[in-house]
Amino acid sequence: MFAIAGALLGLIALLATLQYRWLGQISGAERERMTATLNARAAAFGQDFDRELTRAYLLFQLDPMRPDQGAAAGLLARYDRWQATARFPRMIKDIYVVAPPDAPGGAALLQRLDVTTRFLEPAEWPASLADVRKALTREPLSAHTASASGNATFTFRTTVPTAWPSIPALVVPSPMFMLSHADGRAAQGRGAMGQVMSMSSAPGTTLVVFDAAYIDGEMLPALAQQHFQGTGDGFDYQLAVVSAGSRAPLYHSVAEFAPAADTPADAKVDLFQVRVKDFEPLVAEVSRFATFTALAAAGSSARQTIIRGSMTEAPHASVAISAAPMSILVQSNVQNSNPASMQQSVDKLMGAGPLATRLSVQAPPPWRLLVKHPSGSLEHAVNAVRRRNMIVSSSILGILGISVGFLVVSTRRAQDLARQQLEFVATVSHELRTPLAVIRSAADNLADGVVHDESRVRQYGALVRREGVRLSDLVEQILEFAGLQSGQRRLAPQPVAIGAMLREVAAAAEPQARDAGVTIELSTADGLPSVAGDESALRRVFQNLVGNAIKYGGSGGWVGIAVSASGGAVDVRVSDRGIGIAPADQPKVFDPFYRAPDVVAAQIQGAGLGRSLVKRIVEAHAGRIALDSVPGEGSTFTVSLPVLKGDAADGRYTISHTAPQHSSAQ
Repeated sequence: MFAIAGALLGLIALLATLQYRWLGQISGAERERMTATLNARAAAFGQDFDRELTRAYLLFQLDPMRPDQGAAAGLLARYDRWQATARFPRMIKDIYVVAPPDAPGGAALLQRLDVTTRFLEPAEWPASLADVRKALTREPLSAHTASASGNATFTFRTTVPTAWPSIPALVVPSPMFMLSHADGRAAQGRGAMGQVMSMSSAPGTTLVVFDAAYIDGEMLPALAQQHFQGTGDGFDYQLAVVSAGSRAPLYHSVAEFAPAADTPADAKVDLFQVRVKDFEPLVAEVSRFATFTALAAAGSSARQTIIRGSMTEAPHASVAISAAPMSILVQSNVQNSNPASMQQSVDKLMGAGPLATRLSVQAPPPWRLLVKHPSGSLEHAVNAVRRRNMIVSSSILGILGISVGFLVVSTRRAQDLARQQLEFVATVSHELRTPLAVIRSAADNLADGVVHDESRVRQYGALVRREGVRLSDLVEQILEFAGLQSGQRRLAPQPVAIGAMLREVAAAAEPQARDAGVTIELSTADGLPSVAGDESALRRVFQNLVGNAIKYGGSGGWVGIAVSASGGAVDVRVSDRGIGIAPADQPKVFDPFYRAPDVVAAQIQGAGLGRSLVKRIVEAHAGRIALDSVPGEGSTFTVSLPVLKGDAADGRYTISHTAPQHSSAQ
């Protein structure tokens, strides 16, 4: 059994080790999954926000090569289309057109689109657009020209940053570069197609000003609801959109999360930027109602439009680099030209060494989305889940280990109980056999006429009676124990005069004490209170204790019975000066069927049920029993019973309190 228990405990330890490793791996995988999912959701939030800005950028980019179409008409058509198709149409607050200055360094002229009157009206520069105005009126760089294939000319000009989150607004320049392809058939004789790139002489600019209150109050909450909606009414994470130039967040999902732009977070995504990578899908959408084209070459009806945007390094140290996109219009007069070949030609041209540069000045810092787990960080949340799983699984394994321990203890106790029961059967059989043998022998002698003398007949009769009483007492003890064990034995509390009952018990034990050479000394106090109990059961308790004191303490020649009352309890002490009980055996003396080894060796008769029966009866009366024994000096059993409290007239009795526990040497 111990080998099996050891193997089970070893298996539990192995499972605990594997479980620790598995939980670590699971936590790591969960951390990676949650991080990837959070980054994807944050990126989708930023992409959806910036997609609206990119759509507005492409939509409100006017064509400088269509002088026949007024700027007001073009803007109104695009504005109406925006209102009809945009997901957040009210995010645009104002639209301005900036005409280039009449002379270098001059003031740029501003016109505002009035959607009510549907006219462009002259306007003063708002204070919020002061930085944009300063950037637009900056002295341009000197021209830089170069040649590719001998007949291509490039002119570079700095551009104003596209996104202005601090306003918030978009600066949308009209296309700046026009690449004109010569007739391929005319160029065949020269062996190459000639390319000419020129800059628009008077590029214009559209200013799209957004409604900050609408973005903060409706657009950002709607995107947060879309990408971070939790299982309940709130969000899975805490969100905040902050600006580098503002201490207060533009938007936050909870009031307590108000971070700065550089605050550590589980995920960060920059917002408010025109995404060049979104041009291709959005151009196809925008081109259905606003096509950017250049005029065809003379004598040709073919037109081809390619919209590109990117950013490279600056040719001058005074120009900073940013990601402001730029459109390129490509004009062709080649009949039935192949778009793929034209794209390759443009890519080859724009990749020609130092000519592959598009410029912009330093852009303002974008907005930033910060996402944090409600527990403080994603790492803290994963560790908390891991700790919880470790506690739960360790508790389960701990319960399994405790169960194995209980199993071992229960098995051991079951084995001990089975052994005690076998010993009990053997003891009871021996105890029954002895009086039965005496009774049978006396009966045989009487029946066979061996005894004729009247005095001898009486002697034989007394012997049969004594053995019959002994046999009856043994059977009564077995039945009493079985009744208490099964719960079928019901006690009937009544007032019991403990002093009178002890005198009767002492008198009944006199013949046994006289035969054993023992003197019984009874000491009772005056005015002892009555106790509530079953008189027959209590009588059996003290008969058993006095009988055991005579049986096991007969060598001392004295048995004492003392009664006293104190603290709401009646204490009865039964003492002897016999062999005593070893300290190792004292905790077991009240176990059923237990008999100490020295008692068995001394061949003292008994079934091992008496003390167990005494303890059960005393506890059924809300009392206590204690043992104080010294080997070789004797033993003292103390029974404490609560005094009676009740109305004797109506026959109802209750226990005043639980009797105090007396100390015992166990």
